[in-house]
Amino acid sequence: MRTAARSLGAAVLALALVAPPAHGAWFRDVTAAWGLGFRHHNGSSGRRYMPETLGGGVVVLDYDLDGDWDVFFADGGPLPGDPGTASRSQLWRNDGGGRFADVTGRAGLEIGGYLNGGTAGDVDGDGDPDLYLTALGANALWRNQGDGSFVDVTAVAGVGDEGWSASAAFADVDLDGDADLYVADYVDFTVATHKECRSNGIEGYCMPDAYGAVRDRFYVNRGDGTFRDATEAAGLATARALPGLGVAIADLTDDGLPDIVVANDSQPNYLFRNRGDGTFVETGLVAGLAYGEGGEPEASMGIAVGDVEGDGDQDLVMTHFELETNALYAHLGGGLFRDMRFPAGIAEGSYPSLSFGVVLADLDQDGDLDLVTANGHIQDNAARIHERSSFPQRNQLWENLGAGKFEESAASGFEAVRVSRGLAAADLDGDGDLELVFVNNGGVAEVYEGLAAGAWMQLDFGAATREAGAVGIRVDLAAAPGPPGPQRRDLVAGGSYGSRSAPALHFGLGGAAAARLDVRLPGGGRRTYRDVPARRRLRLP
Repeated sequence: MRTAARSLGAAVLALALVAPPAHGAWFRDVTAAWGLGFRHHNGSSGRRYMPETLGGGVVVLDYDLDGDWDVFFADGGPLPGDPGTASRSQLWRNDGGGRFADVTGRAGLEIGGYLNGGTAGDVDGDGDPDLYLTALGANALWRNQGDGSFVDVTAVAGVGDEGWSASAAFADVDLDGDADLYVADYVDFTVATHKECRSNGIEGYCMPDAYGAVRDRFYVNRGDGTFRDATEAAGLATARALPGLGVAIADLTDDGLPDIVVANDSQPNYLFRNRGDGTFVETGLVAGLAYGEGGEPEASMGIAVGDVEGDGDQDLVMTHFELETNALYAHLGGGLFRDMRFPAGIAEGSYPSLSFGVVLADLDQDGDLDLVTANGHIQDNAARIHERSSFPQRNQLWENLGAGKFEESAASGFEAVRVSRGLAAADLDGDGDLELVFVNNGGVAEVYEGLAAGAWMQLDFGAATREAGAVGIRVDLAAAPGPPGPQRRDLVAGGSYGSRSAPALHFGLGGAAAARLDVRLPGGGRRTYRDVPARRRLRLP
């Protein structure tokens, strides 16, 4: 995280003009109407403990396998945040039709600790998603018992990483058929080691360089839901410990193997290239992802992966601190990237914002990936520290105009300013377009209903279809009449910040009635499906 920035020129110093709406609002706030009542508690004490300003996250999963997406919110609470400390994390069951019920108690998830975020995956191969929760202190793995309840199996599973963990992701990175786990750890903070810090001479929350970084952890699944720490054996410990905030797992080198990309705060980002033998090599610098276009590290928070240019390659967006601008790394092929934030049109609009969670998705169902960021400063007195800053900020939506050229929309529907952190996307009401869930630090979480028209198709890779093994699957869709050119979607694990979107591939089809799907499986193998009807949510065998 930063408190000052390099000059980007007069054109960027002014706030970018926001495009007038070409249609009605993209989203509307349905939080109250749908009955979701989660409030995040950051435990703010006036001491400005660093974790207070960085939570929380949201996990989308179908925990009861009834065909719709449920929502888990990770809460903080009073520090020091030990497991006996009260927490108000909540699991909300989706009852369909825009109705949700708080089932935290009956699910056995009235848990303590100071949570930052989480993820989900089927760790024991029994067909239902389990929960992994990142925290200040010991993380926790909660096994889904298949009867609507969860049980803590952290000790038996061996994944109780006791650093301060921000984000995590499950994927079968060694292609042996089970879910492995990568955990992005942040800094070595405890209440006992708290420091008083100042920004521009004014007391504020500390930056990560005030504390030592904590090494990320990589756990390999033994096949029975227990894990071994393979951080060193996999070659990940050869990279120095840096303050990680976001992680995504996807095939970023076009070889059919899932790679790991880590967003590091104020330090070079990492790209761990999968060698296919259970080991990785760090290639962030060579790949062009380690630094921004100015050649310096940036305060990277969240990650989104997707083919924003429509050229068949996976591109990346990373969110950053205010006065740095968010980055779009365009994939040149073969695991090489170029920073295209300015040509893409996202730099100017993101310059005054501090962004955490991020989503790339076809939100208007026109065949390309739009961009949303969850914004909010880390300093509760930001306006005193920098005259152009503010603690709450407006979340932002950029429309993809085609070929990866973006324009910020004034019709997003995100009217109020918030201190947003976690962000996830899912078709929560089953009508084909996507909803967005924002977690607001110290405030009420918000759900925005998508209002897109047009045909669509969704491919569901929930736990019952071995989601972890599907990470890296590539689907090329062609529809006529419909959006021009094939659309590529890859299943990505992790992404955003401290959060997890629905494990599904979503395509906007315009006016098409059917489509052809060409599927490339992780590790090789191809399948083709012809004349697949539109407006369907499918599970590929």
